[in-house]
Amino acid sequence: MWAGYSLFSRGPIVGEPVSVSESEYEILKLMASRGVRKGSYRTEELSALLGVERSRLEALVRLLAEKGLLRLSEVEKTVYKPTDEALRYLREGFPEERLVRLLGEKGGEASIEEVRASLGAEANIAIGQAVRKGWVRVENGRVKLVAEPDVAAPERKLLERLVKGEELEPGEYTLLRRRKLVEKESRRTTIVELVNDPQDVLKKVVVEVGALTHSLIRSGRWRQVRLRRYRVDVEPPRLRLGRLHFFQEFIEHIRGIMKELGFIEVEASPVELEFWNYDVLFQPQFHPARSPTDTFYLSQPPRGDLPVEIAERVKRLHEVGGETPGGPSLGWRYSWSPERAARLILRSHTTAVSARVLAERPQPPFRFFTIGRVYRVEKIDARHLPEFHQVDGIASEEGVSLRWLLGMLSEFLERLGINEYKFRPAYFPFTEPSVEGYVRVRGAWLEVLGAGLLRPEVLHSVGVDYPVAAWGMGIERLAMALYGVDDIRMLYARDVGFVEHFPSRWWLYAGSTL
Repeated sequence: MWAGYSLFSRGPIVGEPVSVSESEYEILKLMASRGVRKGSYRTEELSALLGVERSRLEALVRLLAEKGLLRLSEVEKTVYKPTDEALRYLREGFPEERLVRLLGEKGGEASIEEVRASLGAEANIAIGQAVRKGWVRVENGRVKLVAEPDVAAPERKLLERLVKGEELEPGEYTLLRRRKLVEKESRRTTIVELVNDPQDVLKKVVVEVGALTHSLIRSGRWRQVRLRRYRVDVEPPRLRLGRLHFFQEFIEHIRGIMKELGFIEVEASPVELEFWNYDVLFQPQFHPARSPTDTFYLSQPPRGDLPVEIAERVKRLHEVGGETPGGPSLGWRYSWSPERAARLILRSHTTAVSARVLAERPQPPFRFFTIGRVYRVEKIDARHLPEFHQVDGIASEEGVSLRWLLGMLSEFLERLGINEYKFRPAYFPFTEPSVEGYVRVRGAWLEVLGAGLLRPEVLHSVGVDYPVAAWGMGIERLAMALYGVDDIRMLYARDVGFVEHFPSRWWLYAGSTL
């Protein structure tokens, strides 16, 4: 089925010569030299006649049509092509043909079980089609041959004609479509209509060039061409160069600052045991953050293996307390479940990575950090996402204290270009004393970090006896503060117009309006 529509329908320009490029002029000359006359041509025909690649020809005739030197139209045709299954049937035989051959080999009949054993999944198709064509009949669980063993399916003949490029009747297409042996495909063909002979069109055009070259002057062709006019007041095209997304740049900049401050990066999988995410950090199993309304749990596999020695210390501390580097602990006074601690989750904070690092018992002085994704059951809004990034750090060295920690955090924030920040006391199950850090975003204070000295229970769980400072920061919220973005979702925007206004090496502009 054909459907046609016009692309360009202006008539040829008369009067003043029409400016054409050298490529357009050459294609008109080629048409004239190859005997092309006024009339209609498919681009496939012209491409073969002129010896020009079809894609290049299509581009040039469109430019000529825009200048009114010829007309273009497109016709759309619905064609049918054989499916992969149909081509396989042509190679291997139709199921019903193979059934007839099988019955011929078995003396004219076979049980349905034998047919299924031989033809497999296509046995039912073979029997159904063969019965419909009157080639076989089924009686008492046996398939009996009625036709000659060398019959050929009519669909085969139709497909063979289609493969050769022949047109079929509508009813024949319907027969093939019913068995899903063909699929429809729309093909477009461009029709070039030459209102005048190319030789006459050449008389109405003048070649326009962008620069007066040595060869034009030497050959004298400068007399036949026209220099292209330029408007110096036109805004040049804007180039969009490839670069990292500004938020990825921000993460890389944080990584660079941490390394400048003497921290070593560590990594771990985001799939974590509850044990490292909560239990080691002295967070009780009845804490509301450990419910499915706050934490993502894996369904497969549901559990992992606990480290035996550390698990024993954690169990004792949670149930009855005991002696720790900071003195006696009362514990949480409940029955601790190793089965619950072994459940697999998506980590809710990167402090789980710090816990694993401390379990290796590194010797002070040390500074470690990690950057990674964390997951929490959150409703998406301007300040919350269920998946976001954190930077987490731990350190132990001479003089580590809360004062040392606040100085380190201040240095970090100021290196980012954030000068308005404050700290206030807070509570976390795994640090004491604890603080929260806030930065100002468009006149409002936004919480971006939690920090403190690890509790004696945490240190005792992993088997260390020296003080450790720890902190975790939400990277998205830090980015909001620095960029002046008041909706966290914009950090993941795909709008190029929004993304590209952030300058590269943005930290050079920190403190200014980005």
